[in-house]
Amino acid sequence: MKRIAYHFCFVLDATNGVTGFIARELARKADCHIPMQEFVVRSDCPCGTTIGPMISALTGIRTVDLGMPQLSMHSCREVMGISDLTHGFNLFISFYKNFNEVDDCLEG
Repeated sequence: MKRIAYHFCFVLDATNGVTGFIARELARKADCHIPMQEFVVRSDCPCGTTIGPMISALTGIRTVDLGMPQLSMHSCREVMGISDLTHGFNLFISFYKNFNEVDDCLEG
């Protein structure tokens, strides 16, 4: 399965249940299929962090860590294809088209 985006379900990133839901809904509401893959780091294998938690804490903006695979980013077998780039572009289009509708569905 090709993948466009992943997000870490771990404390070292900015993604939480709400922002993960928003990302999945934006992919679902896109005009074309955008595959999503969630990535969870094993608790016995520490990893790096992102700037997401710091940005979120300093600005108060809901944040999700999304990305496309890069060669050797997490694995020597992880690579990105041209369709992954297209899916990423389409996810941004869906964000600008559908964010208000998804956000209005959330409570509070």
